[in-house]
Amino acid sequence: MAEARVVHTADRTLTGRQLASLLTPPPEGRFGYRELARAVREALLDGRVALRLRLPAERELAGALAVSRTTVTGAYDLLRESGYAHSRRGAGTWTALPEGQAPASLGSFHGEGTATIDLALAAPEAPAAELAAALAAATAELPRYARTQGYHPYGLPALRAAVAERYTARGLPTRPEQILVTTGAQQALSLVLALLGRPGDRVLAENPSYANALDAMRGRGLRVTPVPVTEHGWDTGLVEAALRQTAPRLAYLIPDFHNPTGRLMPQEQRREVARAARATRTWLVVDETLTDMALDVP
Repeated sequence: MAEARVVHTADRTLTGRQLASLLTPPPEGRFGYRELARAVREALLDGRVALRLRLPAERELAGALAVSRTTVTGAYDLLRESGYAHSRRGAGTWTALPEGQAPASLGSFHGEGTATIDLALAAPEAPAAELAAALAAATAELPRYARTQGYHPYGLPALRAAVAERYTARGLPTRPEQILVTTGAQQALSLVLALLGRPGDRVLAENPSYANALDAMRGRGLRVTPVPVTEHGWDTGLVEAALRQTAPRLAYLIPDFHNPTGRLMPQEQRREVARAARATRTWLVVDETLTDMALDVP
């Protein structure tokens, strides 16, 4: 397992196990050289594999995929011929894209056997009964607040106190005056990006991720560095490598019920990411919009 977490920061190299974990296996389950080249090409186009990374040595990747070295050699040859890789004498094979080709938008996700799924909206077909009850209770409270001047620049005091109590109950002692209430998570993210980010700064974001958050980053002129979230969740080795190699100013993560995959980041991985961000002095912007939104799916 230790090998899968190693990426050489000086030369930006993917290990064999890291690349193998990012590739979609063919239906028959075993890679031929054409299937391997196609899988690497798809991973480049949808952002799972970054550009200008050195691919693992042929023997190493062959071992990770349990195929022959000839298979990897043939795949690398096809990638070079089609412009998805190039070689430098004595330096190995590096990822690239043909002229005029660009990676897919980070706001889309390719499902098995389906067209691209639009991830701009995530909502249930019908609101839960609890939501209707909460709206009715809030409506009943409205007359009491309607008689006041209603101007609270940092948010309704009772709401700020309730939010602070919630964080305190979760183990993070918080005072109401430390809470700023916004009109929604999107406004909060926009404020954070404006406060901590400057045009041209790098921000690390998951791929796929919340499309409106990515739009806010691009609107601030930030350069997005993607790290993949697959059906298996996060590869903290890749996250740590991206933090070391690109030294982003910010890292935007959704560890609880990740939007759109629904994955939960294990506690140990959270600690590893926090340690890596501290080492690179990267601000962690953790989106907890969905933290308490567990859904029972039949």
